[in-house]
Amino acid sequence: MYYPYPFTEEIMPLWYIFIFIFGLCVGSFLNVCIWRMPRGESVVFTPSHCPNCNHKIKWYENIPVLSWLLLRGRCSKCKTSISIQYLVVEVLTGLLILLAWWRVVEWHYPISLFLFYLLATVLFIVTFFVDIKHKIIPNRLTYSVIIISLLLALFFPQATGKASSAEALINSLLGILIAGGIFTAVLILGKIILKKDALGWGDVKFISAVGACFGIYPPVWFFCILIGSMLGSIIGLIMIITSRGKWSSALPFGAFLSFAGYLWILCGTEIAAYYLMFCQTYLF
Repeated sequence: MYYPYPFTEEIMPLWYIFIFIFGLCVGSFLNVCIWRMPRGESVVFTPSHCPNCNHKIKWYENIPVLSWLLLRGRCSKCKTSISIQYLVVEVLTGLLILLAWWRVVEWHYPISLFLFYLLATVLFIVTFFVDIKHKIIPNRLTYSVIIISLLLALFFPQATGKASSAEALINSLLGILIAGGIFTAVLILGKIILKKDALGWGDVKFISAVGACFGIYPPVWFFCILIGSMLGSIIGLIMIITSRGKWSSALPFGAFLSFAGYLWILCGTEIAAYYLMFCQTYLF
């Protein structure tokens, strides 16, 4: 369906520039989340500071990308190196949010859908970096995404393809229950059959947050589970073959789910359509 936008095509390039800069600023905040959430620190009330010398970072030292480059990746006071991850997260967030905006406007989806894509992108980026390093998915992240998703569904039902706020809210709640229920069942059965945790509760809460964002139609959470599992299996086999891991090695499954989730935003409907076409042509 075609949705008219409240701006002309002539100013669209300016919107792309604005969205990219906005994405860089979001990336700067996500760096705070990635560092503080696993440590149980506040991401709002504690001023930005150097973790080595506790130097309070001034506003002009906290400009996305530019400050890191001008400071040459070092604290202005103690000269301790600032990880290049900060630069990577800011640029990556800017690009991914820009691509999410492009997806919405080029396919003429409702503009309000961008809010869901933005929220999901935040979930995917923070989960990816935190899970890879700490092997956890912060509860504060998943709970916050679930609550905000429900509020967005309530106020922007059109973005979910529903006619009313009640339908959109029920859709999100069902997404939480079904997606979270599937992972809960896998976790419990894995514990019974394998005598160990096949999944973590963080993964259950993560997929519940995805369900809250996208509901039950389209089943983004199913796409995340399928592609994330395939990717995790491939990476696990590569690690075993190269002697960098064992069959019992724990993998950051949340990172694979995050990759799959953003892949859906970018081209998931096309992948699903091609898959169904392949099945109808060659399997049925």
